[in-house]
Amino acid sequence: MNDFKTGLPESLVKAYRSTNYEVHTDPAFIIKIGEFSSGLRNLFRKLNLSTGYFITACNPQGIELSNAKNRSLHNALRNDLQSSGHQIVNGFGSDPSGTWDGEPSFLVLGISLGQAKSLAVKFKQNAIVGCDETCIPDLLLLR
Repeated sequence: MNDFKTGLPESLVKAYRSTNYEVHTDPAFIIKIGEFSSGLRNLFRKLNLSTGYFITACNPQGIELSNAKNRSLHNALRNDLQSSGHQIVNGFGSDPSGTWDGEPSFLVLGISLGQAKSLAVKFKQNAIVGCDETCIPDLLLLR
């Protein structure tokens, strides 16, 4: 678990923890914070990898933006990831209660924690989801 002390509102951290992090592979699967993911284990085995980070560029610092602005940020993140040669899988962060709109995201495979944090900071994100060989995703707070 991430022991980082945060200035983020507890309600926002709770929302991040309850989010369904959808990974759009074939077959698609959902990862949940703190829960073992057999889909993630299978993906890591198939690709001979052991790390991945779920990252979005939408709604920087938790501030809701228009669909057009979020789409532009998402495309910028995609371009950064593709130009750096990182392997990505399309994803989507969705609210199981339906209270807030979901966010297009990427599961970035084989990337280091430092690289993932740098990208998240560049796109002004509050948190990312870290996945390692345990296949138990962890919420990594950045602010």
